[in-house]
Amino acid sequence: MNEPVVDVHAHALLPDALNAMAAEFPEYGPTLLEEPDARYLQYPGRERLGPLYPGIFDPQVRLADMDRMRVDRQIIAIPPPQYHYHVPAEVGVRFAQLQNDGLIALHDVSPDRFHVFGTLPLQDIDASVAEVDRIAEVPFVRGVQMSTNVNLMDLDDPSLEPVWSRLEHYGLPVWFHGDQRSIAGADRLDRYYLQNFIGLPLETTIAMASLIFGGVMANHPGLRFGWVHGGGFAPYQLGRWDHGWQQRTESKVILKDTLPSHYFKQFYIDSLTHDPISLDMLGARMGWDHVVLGSDYPFDMGPKDPVAGVEAVEMTDADRVAVLSTNCENFLRPMSG
Repeated sequence: MNEPVVDVHAHALLPDALNAMAAEFPEYGPTLLEEPDARYLQYPGRERLGPLYPGIFDPQVRLADMDRMRVDRQIIAIPPPQYHYHVPAEVGVRFAQLQNDGLIALHDVSPDRFHVFGTLPLQDIDASVAEVDRIAEVPFVRGVQMSTNVNLMDLDDPSLEPVWSRLEHYGLPVWFHGDQRSIAGADRLDRYYLQNFIGLPLETTIAMASLIFGGVMANHPGLRFGWVHGGGFAPYQLGRWDHGWQQRTESKVILKDTLPSHYFKQFYIDSLTHDPISLDMLGARMGWDHVVLGSDYPFDMGPKDPVAGVEAVEMTDADRVAVLSTNCENFLRPMSG
């Protein structure tokens, strides 16, 4: 295919930003640990992150891996533990600025291959709006990444309305990725790595429902929302949502006139299902025009060959090109300048 293959689900850690975070706010910033076996991030009062694959830091390793995976471009975001919504507002604002500046600098290493999802200090709404204004001036910032909740506050909370409005104004879509350190049902998911296997898809599902039933989608028809990990459990339970909305008054407190499934038209979902049967079901639910390539690079819960995962599913050549390349351009903010 002639169109570039674009991976919309990839992560980076920015060493200069990490060092500045630890230097300016040592009581909140993570410390980069160099151990004989690997590198780790140690968070104050939280478990460490790692072992960390070199490609999360080193753009040359990343580029070599992208070549091996047949990926031409990544839309790169920070890993979810780096949201730092839980720290004081002035700290969170600075951490978001440092990391956004680091992502912008990473783009400059290979401008055609590295584009950016920015991050926001969502514990401070006014500062988040200001950060949207700042990063929206950068053409290769193609959207923003958010968690599925903000310190356990769901996404239909009215306090977030200025952020949605500002993002819609700039045409910046939102890419949602939960943080397994802030998940529903955590008390029952602390064994067997279930906080990732079940907790993250559950968080995606709750967030989707909150945006739909809470009226955010209806209020912002021009805002596009994207989701990792095959959309959690929602695509496979959407019939239950529609049926329940028709039967139960509780679901119509805000969403009064439209089936929940209507709002899936504003959703784009990544291909990271780890299974061709599930990916085929996702394509049947969403239409292949709303599925995008996602790898979760460079974490171990991602596939080593994400393109092959798409190739394993029967679809037309045109649909395969759409999933691997052109759908992302319909989801992301167009390049400008």
